[in-house]
Amino acid sequence: MEKFPSLVLGPNQEQIPDWRQISLAELCRFRTMVQPDLEIMSFLGDGIHETETLTIERLDRQASHMAAWLSKVLPPSSKVMLLFENGPDYLIGLFGCAYAGMVAVSGVYPSDFGSRDRLNYIVKDSECSAILGKKKVLEAFQSECLEVSQEVFWIPVEISETYYKKVYNPSLNEDLALIQYTSGSTQNPKGVILTNRNILFNLLQQGQKFGYQKGDVGVSWLPLSHDMGLMGAALMAIGAGGKCVLLPPETFLKDPSNWLRAISKYGATLSGGPAFAYQMCLNINEDTIDSLDLSTWDQAFVGSESINRKVLEQFEVKFSKYRFKNLAFCPCYGLAEATLLVSAKERNLLPLFITVSREKLSEGYIVETENLEDQRGIVSSGNLIDETQAVIVDSNMNICSDRECGTIYLNGPSISSGYCGRFSKNIESFNYEGKLYISTGDKGFFINQNIYIIGRKDNEINVNGVLLDPEDIVFSVNEVEDKLSQRNCAVFQKTGRHESIVFVFGAANLEESVFTSIFRNIKNILCRKFKVSNGEIIAVSKSGIVRTPSGKVSMKKTQQHLEDGRIDMVFRKEFSSHDNSSFHVRKMKTYERSSK
Repeated sequence: MEKFPSLVLGPNQEQIPDWRQISLAELCRFRTMVQPDLEIMSFLGDGIHETETLTIERLDRQASHMAAWLSKVLPPSSKVMLLFENGPDYLIGLFGCAYAGMVAVSGVYPSDFGSRDRLNYIVKDSECSAILGKKKVLEAFQSECLEVSQEVFWIPVEISETYYKKVYNPSLNEDLALIQYTSGSTQNPKGVILTNRNILFNLLQQGQKFGYQKGDVGVSWLPLSHDMGLMGAALMAIGAGGKCVLLPPETFLKDPSNWLRAISKYGATLSGGPAFAYQMCLNINEDTIDSLDLSTWDQAFVGSESINRKVLEQFEVKFSKYRFKNLAFCPCYGLAEATLLVSAKERNLLPLFITVSREKLSEGYIVETENLEDQRGIVSSGNLIDETQAVIVDSNMNICSDRECGTIYLNGPSISSGYCGRFSKNIESFNYEGKLYISTGDKGFFINQNIYIIGRKDNEINVNGVLLDPEDIVFSVNEVEDKLSQRNCAVFQKTGRHESIVFVFGAANLEESVFTSIFRNIKNILCRKFKVSNGEIIAVSKSGIVRTPSGKVSMKKTQQHLEDGRIDMVFRKEFSSHDNSSFHVRKMKTYERSSK
C-alpha cells in the first residue's frame, strides 16, 4: 500500500491524508485504496434516468491510462483544457491531468451559448498546450475554432479506454493543479490559479461546514466546468467518500422538478445552487411532484449571488408539504478566487436576516429603520471557514468596523495567489497586519462574525450621489411582479447619463397591454423607492438576457450587447418621475445609445 506523509482526522472522524502535504491525485488514489468499490457518481443523462455510473476504482484506472497518453505527447506541468459536458468523462480528464503532473484548465461548457468564443479566449489566455474532451465535441470545436485549432493538441478522452499503459506522477502539494476561469459576469473571464493545497484545504472546510458524513449523497445540476459544480459536488464526493448524482444543467433549466425528483429518489442530504434555482422551482406544477419526499435534504446551500429572503420563504412554504425543512437552508458565500467556499451558515440553525436603511447603506453604514420605503432586507451568508480572514475596506482603503460596508478582501489557505494570462498583473490586493489580502470585488459587512453580501462593486449604480445595487432593485420589483426575478432581469446605468437607469427584462410572447402594466409597476418602484428621476424600461426576448456559464445574469454584458445592437427589443419606453401622462409604447429593434 502506498504511504502518505501523515493522516489526520477528517470531518466524519475518518483518517484522511493531511491537506498540507498531498496532491489532488493522491487524494483520489487514497480513496481508491480505502473504498475501491465506492460509486462516486451516478449520471442522469436525461435528467431523470441513470445512464452511467463511475466507481473510484474505474476513475483511478482510466485516469492513469489518460495520464500515460498525456505524458507521451506533453511535458510535465503542461496546461490542458478540459472540454466536457457534465458526466464521468470530466473527472477522468481532470484526474488524468493530475496523475500526469499537469495543470487542468477549466471554464468552458461545450453547449453553452458563446462557448466557441470563450474557448478561443481561454486557450490564448492560459497558453494551454492541449484540449481534452470527447471525440465528437472536439471535432465540432476544431472545425469552428480556427484561431487556435492549429496551436494545440486535440486529445479524445476515449483513449483512456483503449490505451493500457499507466502513469502516476502527481505534482507537489504547493504546485499549480488547476486554472479555473471565472464566469465573467462583470468583465472577461479570469483564470484563477489554484494549487493542490488551495483545493484540498477548501474541500476539508466544506466537509466541516456542511457536516459531510461518509456515504452522504449529493445532487447537482451545476456544470463541472464551474467552481461550484466541480468543488462543491464532484470533488467533495471523493474527499468525503460519498456519492454525487449529476444532471446536465440544461435538464434542470428546462424542468427544475428534475432536480428535486433526483434529491427525493436518491435520498440526497446535500444539494444546492444559486438563488435563482430556488426561484425557478416556485413555478413547478405540483401535479408533477405528488410523490416527492425532501425529508433527507438537510443542507440546501444557497450561494453564488445575492439572496432574496422572499424566495427562501416562498420555497419553504411551497415545499414544506413535501417535508422540506426551513432549517435545511444554508446561505453561503464563495468565489473561484477562494477555490470555492468562504463562509456558510452553521448547521441546524435558522438563516439570519437583517433589515437596514438603504440610504445609510449607500453611505457605508448599517442602520436599521422602520421606514418601509427605505428598508432593504439582506440575508447572512454565515461565518467564515477556519483559518480564513476577511477585512472590509471602504473607498479610501480604510478598514471598516462591524456594521460598516465596503469591499471584501480575503486571506487564507484556499485563497488564490492571483490570475494567469492578461489579468496576471491586475490582482487587487491589500496589506494588513503583515498579511496579503485579495479583493473579491464583492461588497458586504460583518455583524457578530456573520458576513452579509450586498452585491458586486462593478455593478454598482450611482444615481444622484446615491449608490444602488441592481440586485436590490430586482428584488423590489419582484415583490410586485412575480415573474421578474434574478433569472431574467438586468439593471444598469445608461452610458453617458449618470442619473438614468435602464431596466431590462426577458419575456416570451409578451403583449403590449401586459408590458404596459409591468412598465407602470417597475416605474413606480424605481421612482418611489429608489428616487430615480428618469430612465427606460425595455422588454427583450427570453434569450436576450446574457447569462454566465453558471446561469447568473451578466449585467455588464447585457448592457454591452444591447448597446451594440445584438439584442432585439420587443418593447421599450422611457420614463420620468415627473411625467404621469399617458404614453405610447415603442416597438424597436435597435437601442439608442446616449452620447457621452
